[in-house]
Amino acid sequence: MRRARRGCRRAGRGGALVAGGGAPYRLAAGDIPVAAGESARTLSPPGGSPVAAIESDGFVRALNATAAGDSARAAINVSALAVGANTTLPSDARVAIITSFAAVWLPPDANATGVPADGLIELYVSPRAPDARDIAGAFRVDARDVLEVRRVVEAGDDAARIEFSLPVRMLLAGQASGSAFYAGADGTVVPIVAMCGADDADAVHAQLGGAGACWIESGGGMAIYTYHLTRFGTAVVDRGHTCSASLSPPEVQFDRVEAGGRSGAAVQEVRGTGTLPLALVSVSADGAWTSPGGAEMMPANATSARAAAGGDWTPLGGGVAVDVPADGGGESASVEFRLDVPQGALEAGARDAMVSQAVTYTVTCAAPPG
Repeated sequence: MRRARRGCRRAGRGGALVAGGGAPYRLAAGDIPVAAGESARTLSPPGGSPVAAIESDGFVRALNATAAGDSARAAINVSALAVGANTTLPSDARVAIITSFAAVWLPPDANATGVPADGLIELYVSPRAPDARDIAGAFRVDARDVLEVRRVVEAGDDAARIEFSLPVRMLLAGQASGSAFYAGADGTVVPIVAMCGADDADAVHAQLGGAGACWIESGGGMAIYTYHLTRFGTAVVDRGHTCSASLSPPEVQFDRVEAGGRSGAAVQEVRGTGTLPLALVSVSADGAWTSPGGAEMMPANATSARAAAGGDWTPLGGGVAVDVPADGGGESASVEFRLDVPQGALEAGARDAMVSQAVTYTVTCAAPPG
């Protein structure tokens, strides 16, 4: 079962970057580049990691260390999010660490416990990857069935367990189609069994209820939502036949549509990622379109869907599902969405806000051959 959120996002605002212990830098919104060879630079004290610190008014910034390659050790200072600091990220904040191997997004409106004394969350390739035997024991398979242990990424502080009040999103680049896990401070490997209903922090928080972790594939990567940071990775585990899928793109976005107007068709592909071919994908949306505050902006049936190959448009909502057969020998199924905005929807003052709707995908696979 898959859920996706669609909508339009308003532009972010600028904010402040603070060098460790220094005066604030005022920067326009956008990414902070970290060039190759600059895994230690002047955004933090000499010899330290590049640090983007969170101020009380929040900021919309991403520390981008992709140019530094696999040796990057970028960091965000989360001292201001510690419980008792009376600070949370504002709802429109974008705070992330981005590297070539992984990325971490901190959720707006979150605070944290277990923050280390220096406040730093580092993101780096872990030198402490579990071996095939540890992973086999966790997934209850023979060691020979662990075909590959992929790169393990560490986030946080290895001496402290940082817990967040809302789920953090970690994207493991290039690790789609794997079996996700995390490893605790004592080395114990824990499989991440739950699949996220949507690639969205609010939806995941409603699903998990404040504890645990889940996974969802995003493009060629594996997105993991978690309330605590530690070592994360995936392994290729042979566990027999599987029925699974991913969405491309993970979110469908419509161009701006005025009240009383109709959008163009937006296509989303459901790709099979398991060992079994897809047979049928059913799409439904019982929930209304809502604003970030939860206010209902449009009914569920403002969205219509059909197979991308053509056919009649069917409004969703009210328990209605649109069945789309797989094409290409069961490799994928393509769905088209259209939005009809009712008169009176998206009144002035709400037009520039993000509105979104959760859509459920139920995937049925064909029987295994033979």
